[in-house]
Amino acid sequence: MSIFSLEKIRTLIHPLIKTKLSFLFRNVLNIYDQNLIKKKEIFKGVYMFKISRLLKKKTAYFIIGIGIACLVLGPFFGMLLDKMTLYEGKPEIIQEASSTSMTNAFAYKVTLSQDQKLIVEISEFYPNSSVTIKIIAKSVYDRAISLDSNPGGISGLQFVYSEFGWGSSPAGSTVGVSSLSLPSSGIYFYIEFMGDRVGDSLISWPGDYFVIVYGSNSGPVSDTNVTFDITIKVDGPGETLNNLLILVGALIIVAYVMAALVSVLKANYLR
Repeated sequence: MSIFSLEKIRTLIHPLIKTKLSFLFRNVLNIYDQNLIKKKEIFKGVYMFKISRLLKKKTAYFIIGIGIACLVLGPFFGMLLDKMTLYEGKPEIIQEASSTSMTNAFAYKVTLSQDQKLIVEISEFYPNSSVTIKIIAKSVYDRAISLDSNPGGISGLQFVYSEFGWGSSPAGSTVGVSSLSLPSSGIYFYIEFMGDRVGDSLISWPGDYFVIVYGSNSGPVSDTNVTFDITIKVDGPGETLNNLLILVGALIIVAYVMAALVSVLKANYLR
């Protein structure tokens, strides 16, 4: 075979070989790219699955944490807000003229809502002082103030009380009273009032009331101060808040447990 023929054959075959190799190379690259894309997709899927599980776990912790927080905070706020102190005078000083003039008597207005209780703690252990406490309706107080009436002539509303003595347990009252005098009847009283009283039970009458205290001084004529201690409280939202938070916390936990149970059943048995 002549040199010319070999050169001609080489010239004809070379482009064919080059084309074929290029085609094979491209196929290899395509296969590699496809495998790479599949690996990326698999990695992305695994990554997203891990992120999803992590988010679900964090969500579970968050939801259960809220439920437990409600269960714990319910009793805490219940005790903290059980009673609200409206006024505290230790000591509280009025003048002896209060025994004959309503304008000189101690008076504190309290507004009671349905089933709300007024609580008064009063004590008298100061020398020469004696006081009387009553609870009256606002309308009665307004009239007494306008006439500057004698507090002793005004009828008080019924309340219940316990008497405290130093070093002794409180004694409960089973008799309705409309006033208490200190220290002749005792030196430390705990009073509860809701509007009215029948037997041993308080009756709720929402409205505006006044706690009034008047008294006298048995000391020298120049000493006209009448001194006593008094604290006035009302029922706070503690009990309601306690019940509400416990209910919310229990519902959150129960709802999450039920949702998790349904999810597990769907994943394993309902496919």
